[in-house]
Amino acid sequence: MSDFIYKHQKLFAWLLAIIFVISLIPIFIVAGFDTASGDDYNYGAASRIAFLSTGSVWAAITAAARTTVSIWHSWQGTWFDCFLFCLHPEVFSDSAYVIVPYIFVIMQILAYIYFAHHFVKRRFGMPGLTYLIISLLYLLFVFQLVPSQKSAFFWWVGSIHYAMPMCLALVGIVLADKFLEDHKTSDLVWLSVVAALIGGATYPAALLLLMSLFLLWLSGFVLGKVRNKRNLLLLIPVILEISGLVISMIAPGNAVRSASDIADGAAPTGGILSTIINSITFSVTDAATSFVGEKTFVVIPFLSVIIVSFSPLKEAYKKDTENFQKTFSHPVLFILVVFLLNASIYAPRLYAGNHASSGYNNFNFWVFTLCKIAGLIYIEGFVIQWLVGKPGFRLSSILGISSQADKKDTSTGNLLLQFVVLFAIFGGIAFCGRHGVKTYTDFVCLDYYLSGQAADYKEQMALQRFLFEDPSVTEVVVPEINDKQGPLMHMPVVADADNVDNYMTRIFYGKDSCRAIPRTEWMETYADRYQEFLNSKK
Repeated sequence: MSDFIYKHQKLFAWLLAIIFVISLIPIFIVAGFDTASGDDYNYGAASRIAFLSTGSVWAAITAAARTTVSIWHSWQGTWFDCFLFCLHPEVFSDSAYVIVPYIFVIMQILAYIYFAHHFVKRRFGMPGLTYLIISLLYLLFVFQLVPSQKSAFFWWVGSIHYAMPMCLALVGIVLADKFLEDHKTSDLVWLSVVAALIGGATYPAALLLLMSLFLLWLSGFVLGKVRNKRNLLLLIPVILEISGLVISMIAPGNAVRSASDIADGAAPTGGILSTIINSITFSVTDAATSFVGEKTFVVIPFLSVIIVSFSPLKEAYKKDTENFQKTFSHPVLFILVVFLLNASIYAPRLYAGNHASSGYNNFNFWVFTLCKIAGLIYIEGFVIQWLVGKPGFRLSSILGISSQADKKDTSTGNLLLQFVVLFAIFGGIAFCGRHGVKTYTDFVCLDYYLSGQAADYKEQMALQRFLFEDPSVTEVVVPEINDKQGPLMHMPVVADADNVDNYMTRIFYGKDSCRAIPRTEWMETYADRYQEFLNSKK
């Protein structure tokens, strides 16, 4: 089977690409209903006012810089993320927020394919379009199984804080590995830029890149016995990232946020050693319960990668046996490293009290799945180079997943039987994991759209926006909106005028106050005043 897929890799790549694009349709349908909310308003307020008053993008950018400094002092230190928080699309146009899902879908597609092209094709030596097939398998399932659609695609602040840094970290890891191999100045320059910026991004991304740089250098130094002095230039991006990270960590606002989290129930681990131990144990329990347990379909891409990788790995072995054996000669060490790397991403979360946002859960899921796939490919490569050449041994005997190259007489019927068995296994996994289907991305998006809730929300937000943009009103009263909006983030204006969500909304529109009342009450009280607008929306 693996040989059949490899021989027809263009066909399988096209099929996966078509399936993947179809799977994106529900996301793009719901994108048309996406709007800014809550934190978007808070961070973007000064930039919006500056842009409206001057028409200058530069004025919005300078206002964003001032807001970032203010947030650094008052709430959190992740200065690069905060700066981008302030420049969401609705700052510049009331209707522009609908592009947010497109930005983060495309960003993740490019980052993961770039990462896979380098490590699958270049480092693991797997030829042809194998890297693309693995990328599409990964993207297809990860997009569907991601714990929070809000912080993966639809919410600017959540996606900037987690999806964007994850993509930056992947790009930085590739640039570092390329530099250590080729020593191109351009790779070092771009890596330095990425490292400097990610130092001001969310902590797990900063930690992921920093540890990966160290591990890449260490593997070359210890295992590859590389003593090239130019590798020391990697200290430049390391220093830049640490500098950005220090600026982030010393922010006075961090203490304010930490106190708020503790008040909400966060329980810090109480020390470095305790954090390390808890990170290791929690990474295992979280993978077993939150990822495999709740997202059981994730087993399907893991098995698929094993099958898809087998024949390309054989070809890589035949093409360059010596390099292949060097690459796949340390399975225990590799598995230990990716296990600890995955565990380390939990450290900032647990050190701060395990008060994780939905975006942090996404980040843990992304790192876990990448480490798992890397480990599976590595073990498979090791098995191939260890067993090949043994008397009487045929590669096709491993799991029965190769069909043509090593077994000439394999019939079409046997090949079909293998596919039937495979899909039966996948069907069994799907049946066992059916309890989680209603949380998967396409189901959530389609349910939100087909129920009519998305259309209702669009009308409700159009009215709310109209009311807030009325220049004759400084104290705004809006009808209540349900905060449960499927995959979309919505932090509603509530009855309490002093509520933080009310504050964030009113400052975005430059109002003195705002509050919400039941929709029926609002219609009885204000419908006549705004009848023209209400009629225009019918």
